[in-house]
Amino acid sequence: MSENLQLETYKRIQKEINETPLEYNPKISKKLACRVYLKAENKQISASFKYRGVISKLTYLHEKGITSGSIVAASTGNHAAAVAIASEKMGFQPIIFVPESISDAKLNFLQQYQVQIIKKGAFSSETEILAAEYAKRKAIPFLHPYSDKQIIAGQGTIAIELLKQLPKMDAVFVPIGGGGLISGIAQYLKSIKPEIKIIGCQPLNAPEMVESVKAGKIVSTSDKETIADGVAGGLDPSTITFNLCQKYVDDYVLLSEEEIRKALFLIYETTKQVIEPAAALSVAAILKKANDYKNQNLVAILSGSRIDKALFNQIIKQES
Repeated sequence: MSENLQLETYKRIQKEINETPLEYNPKISKKLACRVYLKAENKQISASFKYRGVISKLTYLHEKGITSGSIVAASTGNHAAAVAIASEKMGFQPIIFVPESISDAKLNFLQQYQVQIIKKGAFSSETEILAAEYAKRKAIPFLHPYSDKQIIAGQGTIAIELLKQLPKMDAVFVPIGGGGLISGIAQYLKSIKPEIKIIGCQPLNAPEMVESVKAGKIVSTSDKETIADGVAGGLDPSTITFNLCQKYVDDYVLLSEEEIRKALFLIYETTKQVIEPAAALSVAAILKKANDYKNQNLVAILSGSRIDKALFNQIIKQES
Protein backbone atom coordinates (compact mmCIF):
# COMPACT_ATOMS: atom_id res chain seq x y z
CA MET A 1 0.00 0.00 0.00
CA SER A 2 1.40 3.39 -0.98
CA GLU A 3 0.68 7.06 -0.39
CA ASN A 4 -0.56 7.16 -4.00
CA LEU A 5 -3.42 4.84 -3.07
CA GLN A 6 -4.48 7.23 -0.31
CA LEU A 7 -4.29 10.24 -2.63
CA GLU A 8 -6.37 8.40 -5.23
CA THR A 9 -8.82 7.39 -2.52
CA TYR A 10 -9.11 10.95 -1.23
CA LYS A 11 -9.91 12.23 -4.72
CA ARG A 12 -12.61 9.56 -5.02
CA ILE A 13 -14.29 10.12 -1.64
CA GLN A 14 -13.59 13.78 -0.87
CA LYS A 15 -17.11 14.87 -1.80
CA GLU A 16 -18.63 12.01 0.21
CA ILE A 17 -16.99 12.80 3.56
CA ASN A 18 -16.64 15.70 5.96
CA GLU A 19 -13.24 17.37 6.16
CA THR A 20 -13.27 17.32 9.93
CA PRO A 21 -11.85 20.29 11.85
CA LEU A 22 -8.51 20.31 13.63
CA GLU A 23 -9.26 22.21 16.83
CA TYR A 24 -6.56 23.82 18.95
CA ASN A 25 -7.26 23.29 22.65
CA PRO A 26 -5.75 26.21 24.61
CA LYS A 27 -6.69 24.88 28.06
CA ILE A 28 -5.08 21.47 27.65
CA SER A 29 -2.11 23.08 25.89
CA LYS A 30 -1.49 25.48 28.75
CA LYS A 31 -1.87 22.70 31.29
CA LEU A 32 0.73 20.53 29.55
CA ALA A 33 3.12 23.19 28.14
CA CYS A 34 2.71 21.88 24.60
CA ARG A 35 0.31 22.69 21.74
CA VAL A 36 -2.53 20.18 21.58
CA TYR A 37 -4.81 19.89 18.55
CA LEU A 38 -7.89 17.65 18.41
CA LYS A 39 -8.80 16.07 15.06
CA ALA A 40 -12.58 15.86 15.42
CA GLU A 41 -13.52 12.62 13.65
CA ASN A 42 -16.43 12.54 16.09
CA LYS A 43 -17.89 15.09 13.64
CA GLN A 44 -17.52 12.77 10.65
CA ILE A 45 -20.58 11.33 8.89
CA SER A 46 -21.80 8.38 11.04
CA ALA A 47 -20.03 10.11 13.98
CA SER A 48 -16.72 8.27 13.58
CA PHE A 49 -13.69 7.87 11.31
CA LYS A 50 -15.09 4.51 10.18
CA TYR A 51 -17.19 6.22 7.51
CA ARG A 52 -14.05 7.12 5.56
CA GLY A 53 -12.99 3.49 5.21
CA VAL A 54 -16.44 2.19 4.36
CA ILE A 55 -17.21 4.81 1.72
CA SER A 56 -13.76 4.16 0.27
CA LYS A 57 -14.56 0.46 -0.11
CA LEU A 58 -18.06 1.00 -1.50
CA THR A 59 -17.00 3.61 -4.06
CA TYR A 60 -14.19 1.24 -5.06
CA LEU A 61 -16.78 -1.51 -5.61
CA HIS A 62 -18.81 0.91 -7.74
CA GLU A 63 -15.73 1.56 -9.88
CA LYS A 64 -15.40 -2.22 -10.32
CA GLY A 65 -19.00 -2.44 -11.53
CA ILE A 66 -20.52 -3.80 -8.28
CA THR A 67 -23.26 -1.25 -7.58
CA SER A 68 -25.94 -3.18 -5.69
CA GLY A 69 -26.74 -6.37 -3.79
CA SER A 70 -25.66 -7.68 -0.40
CA ILE A 71 -22.46 -6.87 1.44
CA VAL A 72 -21.15 -8.41 4.65
CA ALA A 73 -19.54 -6.76 7.68
CA ALA A 74 -18.69 -7.68 11.27
CA SER A 75 -19.16 -5.05 13.97
CA THR A 76 -21.12 -4.06 17.06
CA GLY A 77 -20.74 -0.32 16.69
CA ASN A 78 -19.04 2.34 14.59
CA HIS A 79 -18.12 0.14 11.63
CA ALA A 80 -21.67 -1.24 11.46
CA ALA A 81 -23.16 2.27 11.62
CA ALA A 82 -20.85 3.43 8.83
CA VAL A 83 -21.72 0.38 6.71
CA ALA A 84 -25.46 0.97 7.24
CA ILE A 85 -25.38 4.68 6.39
CA ALA A 86 -23.00 4.37 3.44
CA SER A 87 -24.86 1.34 2.06
CA GLU A 88 -28.12 3.26 1.96
CA LYS A 89 -26.38 6.01 -0.01
CA MET A 90 -24.55 3.65 -2.36
CA GLY A 91 -27.34 1.12 -2.99
CA PHE A 92 -26.20 -1.95 -1.03
CA GLN A 93 -28.00 -4.24 1.46
CA PRO A 94 -25.80 -4.94 4.50
CA ILE A 95 -25.57 -8.17 6.48
CA ILE A 96 -23.92 -7.45 9.83
CA PHE A 97 -22.31 -10.23 11.91
CA VAL A 98 -22.11 -9.58 15.66
CA PRO A 99 -20.74 -11.65 18.58
CA GLU A 100 -23.26 -13.80 20.45
CA SER A 101 -22.34 -11.84 23.58
CA ILE A 102 -23.49 -8.52 22.13
CA SER A 103 -25.20 -6.35 24.74
CA ASP A 104 -28.83 -5.34 24.45
CA ALA A 105 -27.78 -1.70 24.16
CA LYS A 106 -25.52 -2.42 21.19
CA LEU A 107 -28.13 -4.66 19.55
CA ASN A 108 -30.77 -1.96 19.93
CA PHE A 109 -28.34 0.53 18.40
CA LEU A 110 -27.86 -1.64 15.30
CA GLN A 111 -31.57 -2.39 14.94
CA GLN A 112 -32.31 1.26 14.19
CA TYR A 113 -30.71 0.71 10.78
CA GLN A 114 -31.97 -1.28 7.79
CA VAL A 115 -29.57 -4.20 8.22
CA GLN A 116 -29.78 -7.97 8.58
CA ILE A 117 -28.12 -9.06 11.83
CA ILE A 118 -26.49 -12.48 12.32
CA LYS A 119 -25.11 -13.53 15.74
CA LYS A 120 -21.97 -15.68 15.45
CA GLY A 121 -18.78 -16.07 17.50
CA ALA A 122 -17.71 -15.35 21.06
CA PHE A 123 -15.39 -12.39 20.40
CA SER A 124 -15.15 -9.72 17.71
CA SER A 125 -12.05 -11.36 16.21
CA GLU A 126 -13.86 -14.72 15.88
CA THR A 127 -16.96 -13.01 14.48
CA GLU A 128 -14.84 -11.29 11.82
CA ILE A 129 -13.45 -14.65 10.66
CA LEU A 130 -16.93 -16.23 10.50
CA ALA A 131 -18.30 -13.24 8.59
CA ALA A 132 -15.45 -13.43 6.09
CA GLU A 133 -16.06 -17.16 5.58
CA TYR A 134 -19.78 -16.52 5.02
CA ALA A 135 -19.05 -13.79 2.49
CA LYS A 136 -16.61 -16.04 0.62
CA ARG A 137 -19.13 -18.91 0.57
CA LYS A 138 -21.87 -16.67 -0.76
CA ALA A 139 -19.55 -14.73 -3.11
CA ILE A 140 -20.57 -11.46 -1.44
CA PRO A 141 -18.18 -8.51 -0.85
CA PHE A 142 -16.82 -8.45 2.70
CA LEU A 143 -16.03 -5.15 4.41
CA HIS A 144 -13.44 -6.04 7.02
CA PRO A 145 -13.39 -3.39 9.76
CA TYR A 146 -9.63 -2.87 9.43
CA SER A 147 -7.74 -5.56 7.46
CA ASP A 148 -8.47 -4.23 3.97
CA LYS A 149 -6.35 -1.96 1.76
CA GLN A 150 -9.32 0.15 0.65
CA ILE A 151 -10.60 0.54 4.21
CA ILE A 152 -7.14 1.53 5.46
CA ALA A 153 -6.64 3.96 2.59
CA GLY A 154 -9.97 5.61 3.36
CA GLN A 155 -9.11 6.01 7.03
CA GLY A 156 -5.67 7.27 6.05
CA THR A 157 -7.22 10.26 4.28
CA ILE A 158 -7.24 11.85 7.74
CA ALA A 159 -3.47 12.27 7.30
CA ILE A 160 -3.94 14.18 4.05
CA GLU A 161 -6.20 16.64 5.85
CA LEU A 162 -3.81 16.92 8.80
CA LEU A 163 -0.92 17.99 6.58
CA LYS A 164 -3.09 20.74 5.10
CA GLN A 165 -4.38 21.86 8.50
CA LEU A 166 -1.11 21.69 10.47
CA PRO A 167 1.98 21.23 8.27
CA LYS A 168 4.31 21.34 11.28
CA MET A 169 3.30 18.37 13.42
CA ASP A 170 5.67 16.73 15.87
CA ALA A 171 3.56 13.76 16.93
CA VAL A 172 0.16 12.22 16.22
CA PHE A 173 -1.59 10.13 18.89
CA VAL A 174 -4.00 7.55 17.50
CA PRO A 175 -6.38 5.09 19.22
CA ILE A 176 -5.77 1.46 18.22
CA GLY A 177 -8.26 -1.39 18.02
CA GLY A 178 -7.65 -3.48 14.92
CA GLY A 179 -5.09 -0.97 13.68
CA GLY A 180 -6.74 0.25 10.47
CA LEU A 181 -6.86 3.89 11.53
CA ILE A 182 -3.26 4.14 12.71
CA SER A 183 -1.99 2.09 9.74
CA GLY A 184 -3.54 4.49 7.24
CA ILE A 185 -2.42 7.64 9.06
CA ALA A 186 1.09 6.36 9.82
CA GLN A 187 1.81 5.00 6.36
CA TYR A 188 0.91 8.28 4.67
CA LEU A 189 2.60 10.65 7.14
CA LYS A 190 5.79 8.60 7.25
CA SER A 191 5.98 8.66 3.44
CA ILE A 192 5.77 12.47 3.40
CA LYS A 193 7.36 13.54 6.70
CA PRO A 194 9.12 10.59 8.36
CA GLU A 195 10.18 12.77 11.30
CA ILE A 196 6.57 12.95 12.57
CA LYS A 197 6.18 10.53 15.50
CA ILE A 198 3.21 8.16 15.38
CA ILE A 199 2.02 7.03 18.80
CA GLY A 200 -0.47 4.19 19.23
CA CYS A 201 -2.87 4.36 22.18
CA GLN A 202 -4.57 1.28 23.64
CA PRO A 203 -6.35 0.36 26.88
CA LEU A 204 -4.31 -1.57 29.41
CA ASN A 205 -7.24 -4.02 29.48
CA ALA A 206 -7.25 -4.54 25.69
CA PRO A 207 -3.59 -4.32 24.61
CA GLU A 208 -3.63 -6.84 21.76
CA MET A 209 -1.75 -4.79 19.14
CA VAL A 210 0.88 -3.60 21.63
CA GLU A 211 1.43 -7.14 22.93
CA SER A 212 1.44 -8.57 19.40
CA VAL A 213 4.16 -6.16 18.28
CA LYS A 214 6.20 -7.05 21.38
CA ALA A 215 5.76 -10.77 20.74
CA GLY A 216 6.31 -10.57 16.99
CA LYS A 217 3.04 -12.41 16.37
CA ILE A 218 -0.70 -11.95 16.92
CA VAL A 219 -1.61 -12.69 20.53
CA SER A 220 -4.92 -13.99 21.87
CA THR A 221 -7.81 -11.72 22.84
CA SER A 222 -7.75 -10.17 26.32
CA ASP A 223 -10.48 -11.38 28.67
CA LYS A 224 -10.56 -8.10 30.60
CA GLU A 225 -13.27 -5.50 30.20
CA THR A 226 -12.66 -1.88 29.21
CA ILE A 227 -14.93 1.14 28.90
CA ALA A 228 -13.14 1.76 25.59
CA ASP A 229 -15.10 -1.09 24.00
CA GLY A 230 -14.75 0.46 20.55
CA VAL A 231 -11.16 -0.80 20.44
CA ALA A 232 -11.67 -4.12 22.25
CA GLY A 233 -12.23 -7.60 20.87
CA GLY A 234 -8.85 -8.77 19.64
CA LEU A 235 -7.17 -9.07 16.25
CA ASP A 236 -7.87 -11.11 13.15
CA PRO A 237 -4.94 -13.58 13.04
CA SER A 238 -4.26 -12.66 9.40
CA THR A 239 -4.70 -8.90 9.66
CA ILE A 240 -2.48 -6.80 7.38
CA THR A 241 -2.43 -4.04 10.00
CA PHE A 242 0.01 -5.96 12.19
CA ASN A 243 2.91 -5.57 9.76
CA LEU A 244 1.97 -1.95 9.05
CA CYS A 245 2.05 -1.14 12.77
CA GLN A 246 5.38 -2.93 13.14
CA LYS A 247 6.81 -0.84 10.30
CA TYR A 248 5.35 2.62 10.85
CA VAL A 249 4.32 3.14 14.49
CA ASP A 250 7.05 4.70 16.64
CA ASP A 251 5.73 4.03 20.12
CA TYR A 252 2.74 2.79 22.10
CA VAL A 253 1.04 3.95 25.28
CA LEU A 254 -1.21 1.74 27.40
CA LEU A 255 -3.91 3.53 29.41
CA SER A 256 -5.73 2.51 32.58
CA GLU A 257 -9.49 2.78 32.87
CA GLU A 258 -9.07 5.76 35.19
CA GLU A 259 -6.76 7.54 32.74
CA ILE A 260 -9.34 7.04 29.97
CA ARG A 261 -12.12 8.40 32.17
CA LYS A 262 -10.10 11.48 33.15
CA ALA A 263 -9.28 12.24 29.52
CA LEU A 264 -12.91 11.89 28.44
CA PHE A 265 -13.95 14.28 31.19
CA LEU A 266 -11.21 16.77 30.29
CA ILE A 267 -12.32 16.84 26.65
CA TYR A 268 -15.90 17.46 27.73
CA GLU A 269 -14.82 20.08 30.26
CA THR A 270 -12.71 22.02 27.74
CA THR A 271 -14.78 21.60 24.55
CA LYS A 272 -18.27 20.50 25.68
CA GLN A 273 -17.97 17.68 23.13
CA VAL A 274 -19.29 14.21 23.92
CA ILE A 275 -16.87 11.53 22.73
CA GLU A 276 -16.62 7.80 23.27
CA PRO A 277 -14.01 6.31 25.62
CA ALA A 278 -12.01 4.88 22.70
CA ALA A 279 -11.65 8.41 21.32
CA ALA A 280 -10.30 9.63 24.67
CA LEU A 281 -7.32 7.26 24.42
CA SER A 282 -5.32 9.74 22.33
CA VAL A 283 -5.76 12.58 24.81
CA ALA A 284 -5.13 10.22 27.74
CA ALA A 285 -1.80 9.27 26.16
CA ILE A 286 -0.83 12.92 25.67
CA LEU A 287 -1.66 13.60 29.33
CA LYS A 288 0.53 10.67 30.34
CA LYS A 289 3.49 11.48 28.08
CA ALA A 290 3.36 15.29 27.94
CA ASN A 291 6.75 15.75 29.62
CA ASP A 292 8.37 14.06 26.60
CA TYR A 293 6.83 16.59 24.19
CA LYS A 294 7.29 20.02 25.78
CA ASN A 295 6.65 22.93 23.36
CA GLN A 296 5.75 20.56 20.53
CA ASN A 297 2.72 20.37 18.22
CA LEU A 298 0.70 17.30 19.18
CA VAL A 299 -2.38 15.95 17.39
CA ALA A 300 -4.91 13.72 19.14
CA ILE A 301 -7.34 11.80 16.93
CA LEU A 302 -10.85 11.87 18.43
CA SER A 303 -12.08 8.75 16.69
CA GLY A 304 -15.81 8.86 17.43
CA SER A 305 -18.67 9.90 19.68
CA ARG A 306 -20.77 6.77 20.30
CA ILE A 307 -21.16 6.34 24.05
CA ASP A 308 -23.93 4.99 26.26
CA LYS A 309 -25.62 7.97 27.93
CA ALA A 310 -25.64 6.33 31.34
CA LEU A 311 -21.89 5.64 31.15
CA PHE A 312 -21.17 9.19 30.00
CA ASN A 313 -23.22 10.69 32.83
CA GLN A 314 -21.51 8.39 35.33
CA ILE A 315 -18.03 9.44 34.16
CA ILE A 316 -18.88 13.15 34.22
CA LYS A 317 -20.38 12.86 37.70
CA GLN A 318 -17.46 10.82 39.01
CA GLU A 319 -14.75 13.09 37.59
CA SER A 320 -16.42 16.42 38.38
